[in-house]
Amino acid sequence: MPVVRIELNGWYPVNQERRRFEFLEYLGQVKDICVVENENIASLCIVVNGRVLGLVDPYDRWETGSPGDEGAIVQRIRELNPALIFKYQLRRGIHYPTGTISAGYPCARQVLCPTNLLTRPRRIDIMARMRVNNDYHWGADEEWMLDRSHIVEEAKLLAREGYDCKTELVPQEQYVTELWDAQVGFDWRGVGYLTRRIIEYIRAGVVPIMQPFGQEWPVREDVVLEDGIHGVFCSNPREFAVEARLLLADRVKIKKIRNNLVELWREKLSPVAQGYWIWEKLKATLASQPPLPG
Repeated sequence: MPVVRIELNGWYPVNQERRRFEFLEYLGQVKDICVVENENIASLCIVVNGRVLGLVDPYDRWETGSPGDEGAIVQRIRELNPALIFKYQLRRGIHYPTGTISAGYPCARQVLCPTNLLTRPRRIDIMARMRVNNDYHWGADEEWMLDRSHIVEEAKLLAREGYDCKTELVPQEQYVTELWDAQVGFDWRGVGYLTRRIIEYIRAGVVPIMQPFGQEWPVREDVVLEDGIHGVFCSNPREFAVEARLLLADRVKIKKIRNNLVELWREKLSPVAQGYWIWEKLKATLASQPPLPG
């Protein structure tokens, strides 16, 4: 059987910079296909056996068009007319074509997980490192930024009570290293409801206290976070400290949720699991396409 050749551009432009295209890393984990990095391929396109089969809508704004110009995204979809469209997160106001697939949300960087995620001692009680009003030069009056400020203050309150809490922003490498040793993490929406922080908590086995998501905000098409299963839902930013005290006192609940998170990462959200999931979507679409002429 001929080997399927998948070509992707390894980078795409974001805010006058370049970001690595995660799908290249994911699909590179799949053994029965040939994945080629090709800078001549249009950004965020997936070319399978010479055909533009898929397109990924990034979690960032497009480089082209004005900031927040969602019309540019829809226009590009219309121009390329791919058989398969993936998106990283749901954005309100964009009318995605029927069948668009929610394809997860990547971590800021790929790292190897320690083998003792379920047994290692975790000295940090609360991780609440997130940008708040004073860390932005824009949007200081946004409701979600105020909510984040309340949540960080809740963590600082817990610190004054003697809990080991981390709230200040630090370099990415330090943040990722600390996650392996954290028990509970606070999360609240950013520009979108889903954040990289949620996925990084899942990867590290950090039990999140977060705003309710439900069916409307799947992490991936087939992954819906559930209260008490993958974390603790809390709709009031001023109640995060209350929920954290209860959770940290319930070792059985923390252990159960951590087991669920580590299993979710390994089976569905890790790079290798993502690669095979994406490949199954591509393979099914490829089989339904008419052969190219000649």
